[in-house]
Amino acid sequence: MMITFAKEALQNIRQTGSIIESSSFLCRKMTSAIDFSKELNMVELGAGTGKMTKWILSQMSKSSSLMSFEVNSSLFTQLSGIEDDRLHAINRTAGDLRVFQQNSTVDYIISGLPLANIDQEEKSRFIYDCYKALKPGGYFIQFQYSLNDFSMIKNRFKMVNLGFTFFNFPPAFVYYAIKTAK
Repeated sequence: MMITFAKEALQNIRQTGSIIESSSFLCRKMTSAIDFSKELNMVELGAGTGKMTKWILSQMSKSSSLMSFEVNSSLFTQLSGIEDDRLHAINRTAGDLRVFQQNSTVDYIISGLPLANIDQEEKSRFIYDCYKALKPGGYFIQFQYSLNDFSMIKNRFKMVNLGFTFFNFPPAFVYYAIKTAK
């Protein structure tokens, strides 16, 4: 899996955002705010080869569901090989989230998309779409190697907590953005 990811990264680093997959430490850090004992409707954006996907599935209740988006065909081939009835793997862009999820139906959105490589207008639309898809009290969880997009996320979500892990290459910040009730 790591070889497939690295190969795809070398061909299109703007799409993958890194030459290696996220570490297990980052997977745990990103999901630390999630109460997996509940029945959850979750979305994963930029699922890659499925490293985070497998971690989420290992923690989720049997009645929960996970919709994982991956646009890269080679990475999607590996992702779609994960056999779990709770997983719905989709070979489409994160921009298609609005097509697959009705407004205010998602508990958690976990994103590994390389925000730094997305233009401002598209990024703003992406953050808005995530906000719309979440239930009140739902979380948009995103990692980034810098705090470049903290203010953009904070402008939309108002309530954003920060995490950090050194144990990833490169080390990563984690945004925990919460959709507050209106």
